[in-house]
Amino acid sequence: MDTKTLRVLFVVDAIKGRNGVGAYFQDLVSHLEDRVERVELVQPCLQDPHPCQGASMPIPGDPTQRLFFPRIRELSALVWEMKPHVIVIPGPGIFSMIGYWIARKWGIPVCVTFQTDYNRLVELYWGKRLAKLAGGFLNWINRTLFQGSETAATICESMITQAREAGARNPQLVGTPLAREFVQTPLQSLADDVNKVCYVGRLAAEKNIESFLELAAARPDLEFHVAGDGPLRAKVDQACDRLSNLHCHGWCTREQVVALVDQCEVLVLPSSVEAFGTVALEAMARQRLVITTPACGINEWPALARGLWVMQPDETLSDTLDRLARLTSDERQAKAASAREAALAMNNHAIEHWGSVLAHCATLKPRAASLPSPTLALLRRLSSHHA
Repeated sequence: MDTKTLRVLFVVDAIKGRNGVGAYFQDLVSHLEDRVERVELVQPCLQDPHPCQGASMPIPGDPTQRLFFPRIRELSALVWEMKPHVIVIPGPGIFSMIGYWIARKWGIPVCVTFQTDYNRLVELYWGKRLAKLAGGFLNWINRTLFQGSETAATICESMITQAREAGARNPQLVGTPLAREFVQTPLQSLADDVNKVCYVGRLAAEKNIESFLELAAARPDLEFHVAGDGPLRAKVDQACDRLSNLHCHGWCTREQVVALVDQCEVLVLPSSVEAFGTVALEAMARQRLVITTPACGINEWPALARGLWVMQPDETLSDTLDRLARLTSDERQAKAASAREAALAMNNHAIEHWGSVLAHCATLKPRAASLPSPTLALLRRLSSHHA
C-alpha cells in the first residue's frame, strides 16, 4: 500500500510529554503528518485534554502521574469518522485495550509496540513475590495483544526475541524518531573542557538516579543539573540542599531541555532498566557526550553505540566520566560530531521504516470480522452527534 494514502490512528495511554513512551509517539506522529494521508494521536494530556480523554485517578506512589480512562463513545466515533487502515497501540493499558477491542470488532489491522520490559519494572517496584503475580498478568495481556495483532514493533534487538516468545506475528525492529527541536535548533559549540553534567528524565527507581546524585557528591569540581519529575523528586531536592554543585530544574519543556543539554558537555543515563533511552539519542543529536549503563537498549544499535561511553562492568559513573575526560578535546569533539551524524541517521531511518511497517500492516488480513450492521448504525449516530 502506498504510504501517502495511509490513515493511521495511534491510541496511547502514556501522558503526552511525561515519559519516554508518550514522547516517542508524539514525535513519530509529528513526522508522519507530512508522509501519510491522515494520522491521529489519541493520548492523555495534562495541559490540553484530548476529546477522547475521560476521568483520571492518581497513581499510588507517584503524584506526577495519573491513570486516565478513555471516552469510549468519542473514540468509537473518531474511528468511524476516520476509518483508519491501521490502529497502533503500545502494549497493556486501558486506552490501548479499548483501541484493540475496537480494531478487532471492526476488522482493522493492529500494530502493537513493545517498548517496556514489564517483568523487570514490576520486580523493581513490587518485589519478587508480588512481581511474579503482576508480571504474569501483564505477560498474559501482552500475549493476547501479540497473538491478535497483525504485526509488532519494538526498539531494540533483545525485545524482538521477547516479542516472538510471546507469540508476536511479524515482529519488526524500528528505530526511534527525534523531536524537531533536537534536530532543527542551531547547535551550540561543545566546550573544550568537561565542566557541566546533566541528567534528563523521570525521577524514578528504574532510572537509578541515586548513582547520579552520588556522582555529584564525589565530583565537587563539576556542575550537575537534573531536569525531570517523579516519585524520587524529594530525594533529589534533599541532595540539592546538601550539594552546592547540584541543581534541579523540575519538569521541563522540549525547548528547555534543548537549552539545558546545550549548556552541558555530558549527559548521563544511569538507568537500571531502559528499553532504549531516547534522551541519550537527543543529546547525541545536540552533539554532546553521552554516558550510558549496560542496561540501556540504545547500546544494541552498533552505529549509535560507537557514539556513546558505555559503563564497563567494573566501572562506577565517576570512572567512566574520568575515562571520557582523559581524551583530548579534539577526540571528544570528533566523537560528539560522529554521534550527531548517527542520531540524525537513526531519526531518518526510523521515520522511513515506520512508514513501511504501517503500509505493510495495512495490507494484512485482520483476524476479526467486520462489525455487524447494528453496531455500524450506532457508530454512524455517534459520528453525526459529535460532528
